Amino acid sequence: MNTPAMGGGADSEDPREARERWANIWFGGMVRYHNVKDPDRWVFAVDDVVAFLRAKLQAGMPAWKRLLIVDGLIEYERLHPRSSLGGLEPIRSKLQELAHREGTGEDPLTIDEIVGPISPRDPDAVQALRRQCRLEGKAMKTEKAYVGKLRGFMAARGLERSADFAEVGERDIEHYLTDLVVEGDVAPSTQNQAFYALRFFFEHVLKRDMGPINATRSTKHPNIPSVMSEEEVREVLSRLAGVHRLIAQLLYGSGMRISEALRLRMKDVDFDLMQIQVHHSKGNKSRFVPLPQSVADELRKQMQWREHLHEQDVIMGQASVWLPYALDKKYPEAHRELKWQFVFASQRLSKDPRSHRFHRHHIHADTFAKQLRRAVRGAEVHKHVTSHTFRHSFATHLLKGGTDIRTIQELLGHADLKTTMIYTHVLNRDDVKVVSPLDRMSASGSKGTDQSKGQGRQEEPTAPSNQNGFAESELASTGVAGSAASGEGDPVEGGRVAGASVTGGQVRVETDDGGREHPVAEAGAAANGMAGRSSVSVALGRAGNRVKKRRRSSWSRWRLRSGLIRFGRVFAKLKS
Repeated sequence: MNTPAMGGGADSEDPREARERWANIWFGGMVRYHNVKDPDRWVFAVDDVVAFLRAKLQAGMPAWKRLLIVDGLIEYERLHPRSSLGGLEPIRSKLQELAHREGTGEDPLTIDEIVGPISPRDPDAVQALRRQCRLEGKAMKTEKAYVGKLRGFMAARGLERSADFAEVGERDIEHYLTDLVVEGDVAPSTQNQAFYALRFFFEHVLKRDMGPINATRSTKHPNIPSVMSEEEVREVLSRLAGVHRLIAQLLYGSGMRISEALRLRMKDVDFDLMQIQVHHSKGNKSRFVPLPQSVADELRKQMQWREHLHEQDVIMGQASVWLPYALDKKYPEAHRELKWQFVFASQRLSKDPRSHRFHRHHIHADTFAKQLRRAVRGAEVHKHVTSHTFRHSFATHLLKGGTDIRTIQELLGHADLKTTMIYTHVLNRDDVKVVSPLDRMSASGSKGTDQSKGQGRQEEPTAPSNQNGFAESELASTGVAGSAASGEGDPVEGGRVAGASVTGGQVRVETDDGGREHPVAEAGAAANGMAGRSSVSVALGRAGNRVKKRRRSSWSRWRLRSGLIRFGRVFAKLKS
């Protein structure tokens, strides 16, 4: 819809001069409405404009003319930068929509219907922040968090209204954020939230650039998410019941956040395609997630119960649900329709803090958290488990099962792949096996200990060892009869007796001048032909393997000892 030119002055008047003239006219009208004594020094805010527009609406002024008022005040703000006016562009867009709706015969929306009622007892800066958050569709939690951080900043710097921010600069913000860390000892997330709240207020409300902030910032260290195993998930789920068990199954089976699961509406569940539509998620995004086949029947029963409850609400005349933005105005009967109702509805009606209307909202997240804590204690899972742990477990188990990382990113709704990549750090990959050095040392030490203690064993009922450390059954299978069984065999200097009679000869261990041990066969061992030579060869081979193992064990212990000594010396030097 084309609105008339501002003011509709003479044809010969320059358009720029016409805009300036009507800007002063509308500013003068607002000055008279607020009864300002000194208009040249008056710094007006968005609330002053909204009050002026509301008065014009009550007087019957159409939307296209109120749009001219906003255009004139925006021009006045450009001509007089001293004002702290901000946030009129979204109102201008809404008024353009209202003017179009009026031209097509549709019911117009009021200013209060656009942003919702705001307490007049709040400071004008807080009111402007609330209004801007609602115009941009910020979540209720985000609005509360931003308002709380702005109140804290105003209290710390002694600010009372929007006009006081004219003297606030980069140094004030830097000092405040630094004080949060140095004096307040806040968590990194708390300081980051204060930073983003102030940046949003300056850029979107005051229309000012906050500038570079060089405050002492807390660095948030990356935390590896807590993940439950499949058995732990099964144990926790078995200790939940009713609707809480169904919610937990959806969290683990689809990877939704707890807020997304609780805000599911009847229209979001598609049993034909076995998928769930997630709307108004984090970052105001939407996506599809899988609907687990194992919970389809339980979810149908829950939706049937919800339909029955809705029928009772319709009979009682209290069927209503909260709708985002102005959908309840655009579709007047939508809040009473079944498809818009929450699947996991509360048993009681609640009051909307923004519109002050009573709706049947979804169950509170704290209710599920309480039941989950009980289940975790009952399952004896000694991990930090929250509702978000099911989402971490969903992603980790999918990745372990071979699902592509890009697919997991889409299912989780992550804007950046780096956020999804954190799950690769908690994944135990089957193709990569890391053996602890302590386990290697323990395994090597246990082998050496078993070999050195083999002689001292008293009872070997199955295969007793002779003096050489060989089982008699092993020697017998090669035709080598150990003389140690009858107490024979010559002692070897520097080592134990390692001989075994081999048809007229012995296999023994001799020590050379360098202290090394070697298995040898005595003369006469080959006197019995090929069979004797074969038996001697087998015995020599086995004896040689045993000596090599003993050498490797001693060498490993010596290297470990030497390494520890060198490490101790280096550590002593560094410490001194």
